[in-house]
Amino acid sequence: MKSIFTTVVSVFLLVAANASWSANIGCGSTQRWAELDSATSCLTGEGNTNGNGSTINALFGPTWTQQGSNDGSNGTSGFLTTNADSWGQHVTGTWAIDASFWSLFGEAIISIHVGNGGGSPDHFAWTIETGATSGTFSYDKLTGGGGGLSNMKLWSRGAPTTVPEPGSIALLGLGLVGLVASRRKQR
Repeated sequence: MKSIFTTVVSVFLLVAANASWSANIGCGSTQRWAELDSATSCLTGEGNTNGNGSTINALFGPTWTQQGSNDGSNGTSGFLTTNADSWGQHVTGTWAIDASFWSLFGEAIISIHVGNGGGSPDHFAWTIETGATSGTFSYDKLTGGGGGLSNMKLWSRGAPTTVPEPGSIALLGLGLVGLVASRRKQR
């Protein structure tokens, strides 16, 4: 009985260690605040998020490449789809990454730029959970001038990695528990 308990506990610990839990990560200042779910971290900065990747590289290290950019409109660009209720100073919306993105790249960042001047920060950037394909976001200009949502961009880096799906690991563990239990019954 002790070995069955040990097996079950080990399987659940393994599933928990590899599970991807969706998190709503926010960052900003007393002037501007933004949140995005399925993220693991958020950094902010001043100025535009340059399409050549220099802004994202400065925040997260080299070498990020832009894979989609929606500039003040909803729709699909590259691997990124956005749908916002406005492109102004108080915004909620959804984002989606085409599932094929993860077969080509190992890491993703989603960034937004909000009008320069009159407030801080000017851009927000979130690292995205590996394998995440959709989520929600919000942006609020709290004080100061300028600050309307200007664009949302998707960035990529690295080769894909294969991570065991938590459900598959749990199923394997339950199968092992069943095998151990059936062998004990035969005795």
